[in-house]
Amino acid sequence: MTVKDDSDTRDRRRRILDAALQVFGTKGFQKATNRDIAEAAGGISPGLIYHYFKDKQDLFLCMLRERAAIMALVDHPQQLMDLPLRQGLTLIGRSYLTMMRVPENVALFRIVLAETLHFPEVATMIRQHFVDRVFGVVRAYLQHQIDLGRLRPHDTGVSVRTFLGGILIHVIAREVLRQPEALQISDDQIVALAVEIFLHGLSLEAEEM
Repeated sequence: MTVKDDSDTRDRRRRILDAALQVFGTKGFQKATNRDIAEAAGGISPGLIYHYFKDKQDLFLCMLRERAAIMALVDHPQQLMDLPLRQGLTLIGRSYLTMMRVPENVALFRIVLAETLHFPEVATMIRQHFVDRVFGVVRAYLQHQIDLGRLRPHDTGVSVRTFLGGILIHVIAREVLRQPEALQISDDQIVALAVEIFLHGLSLEAEEM
């Protein structure tokens, strides 16, 4: 395959992913069809989508993966495991937050929120392929920090939800509810405060206070 062929393949795949985001945003995952996506991608053949993606679910999951910065940590967790607590939590927080920051990703977040509330099978798909993997890596990182004596023993499942959930609330307030005060808070401020609250609550020093 030539360089031009590679470039054409990447461009066509990107066009399909962008079209899928547009169609899922207007029709939802369940109601969207490959024909809708093919038309939005410039009138390509619906069958061509299967050349790049196994099915509509694979297309949706690929769209999520490519727009979620935190999946780079999930795919290569060792780069996270060796980091000290503050640096590691900051990296996790920033990756988690920035994936829902750009306009296209905000639209995707709204799609995911709407679809998971109305269709249990979509919620299961996202949980298995995305949420469980992210939580698993962050839990492993926290357990590693416990083993190193940097955190006191605790239920890491609860602490992962507490840490990421605190950031998610800011995203909902800012990007979905458009609360004026939330719009004034920067990403760095959100992550820094989440890290501070987490560390001060679980540090070994806090247990002695």
